[in-house]
Amino acid sequence: MISYQITNTKQISKVNVVENLEQVDDLKIKITKCFITKKDINLYAGNVDGITYPITPGYIAVGQISEVLNESNYFTKGQKVYLSHAENGNNSGFLKEFAVVNKKHCHLLPQAVSEYEALFVNHLSIALSVIDALKIDKGEYVAVVGGSILGNLIAQLLSYYKAVPILIDDNEYNLEIAKKTDIYYSIVADRLVEQDVINITGGRKCKKVIYVTDNNLSFETTLTLASNDAMVAVTGIMNPIQKFNLNSAFKKGLTVKFISQGVENVGTSINLLVQKAVNLNYFQLNDYKFDYISKQFENACENLQINNNKTEFTVNLL
Repeated sequence: MISYQITNTKQISKVNVVENLEQVDDLKIKITKCFITKKDINLYAGNVDGITYPITPGYIAVGQISEVLNESNYFTKGQKVYLSHAENGNNSGFLKEFAVVNKKHCHLLPQAVSEYEALFVNHLSIALSVIDALKIDKGEYVAVVGGSILGNLIAQLLSYYKAVPILIDDNEYNLEIAKKTDIYYSIVADRLVEQDVINITGGRKCKKVIYVTDNNLSFETTLTLASNDAMVAVTGIMNPIQKFNLNSAFKKGLTVKFISQGVENVGTSINLLVQKAVNLNYFQLNDYKFDYISKQFENACENLQINNNKTEFTVNLL
């Protein structure tokens, strides 16, 4: 079976791998679609501490069951599944033709959920973890700093649960997507951003603030939007080498929580997709064939360095 592996900084190669069904709870999955996120590109670029090569990228994937080791009342050959990357080990992504995965890491996809939609389950699951951790109330203003896909989906879910998101970014493209996805307060992160938030909230600032790590805005800027004794969540698909100055957080009596996964919310996320609770139509991810993606990793790495929006992409393995 063909797999792509990152073998060193900015080096990715095709390799032959063998994965056998050995445990009674294993399923053999034909990978059909993979989401290459900034996490994968940062690993390729060498921007993450403690990397051990080789690494198989592609931590978000969907597929189709091709083999079941023993009879199951739940899983059968041919079913579509979402693969839970957070439970699958640090060096075992899904950018390969087939993968042997434990049943507890596979989640059946209803017919109403397309493969493309399912690729956003991880983002939605993290977003739900953030909202749960902050205990956000209906009608509450929440500043979301960073308008990436994750930041956008957090803001959309806040609206879905009747809170009032204020999405902040310095990227014009992200702000355009925010408007298209009906995020009413989407504002430019310039020198007036603190005053803008004060005006929107009636002078109170925000008691809940969310900082999404894959953006160009400083954590210190985020903290200026929080009122005293506020709660701040730091989240992201992947945190590259990054440091946080918490001095102002201490001075303002802020509670800061770091949230990086949402495995327990996968079922709820799939249900939200069935309900069409979020709009995924405007993210415009490029889709590439499996055999020709080495060059795409190189291009994405260059785009990451210049903060180009075309860093993330999907891979079609059919």
